[in-house]
Amino acid sequence: MNDRTYHRLKESIYRGRLRPGQRIVERDLARRMGVSRIPLRESLIRLETEGLVRSVPYSATFVEDLSPVDMLEIYSMRLLLEPLATRLAAIKGDPSLVEKLKRLCDQMTRDTASGSMAQLDRTDYRFHHTIVLASGHKRLIRAYESAHIRIVGPQVDFANVMKQPADTTARDHMKIVEAIEQRDSATAEKLARESVRLGLRYVEQAIGMTLDQIQF
Repeated sequence: MNDRTYHRLKESIYRGRLRPGQRIVERDLARRMGVSRIPLRESLIRLETEGLVRSVPYSATFVEDLSPVDMLEIYSMRLLLEPLATRLAAIKGDPSLVEKLKRLCDQMTRDTASGSMAQLDRTDYRFHHTIVLASGHKRLIRAYESAHIRIVGPQVDFANVMKQPADTTARDHMKIVEAIEQRDSATAEKLARESVRLGLRYVEQAIGMTLDQIQF
């Protein structure tokens, strides 16, 4: 039960159902989720260690309200992890992976045609997460999943993406699929990096700050 409650809470934060800065009232949230307060509280503690919620002593627990720097740091993790994962997946060239990625590309076109940016964002994450899993690199997978990349999408306006032809995103991603299918690891890595850089530019435009401006 604790794991299920934890994953449901995390999904609610990722999808924006629990909004940034929102105060979490344990009693009300436990009632809505149909769980007791013990697994809920334990899940909130786990999420606090991951930086998704923030507990203020003698006050309350809040959904973390990410700063522009936070969002750029989270998203830029993709630049480090996805190109390598894509290279490793291409070396394997698993036919079942290729078929799965092609189906996700088809789904991207349907998502764009329906005007659902939220759904397109989730499908895009599934596409890249599927490649990361296919890499077989356990530490890379762990780093990717703990980076909370999905939390950025709902907080960014990707309106320009929705103005493009419905198959634009799918066509760009199909180039990656083709490189994986051909086991062209160098090209697959390069295309993955270009794809992430394009997404990062959208994030930078949305929040009015670039990655280069951050003083680490």
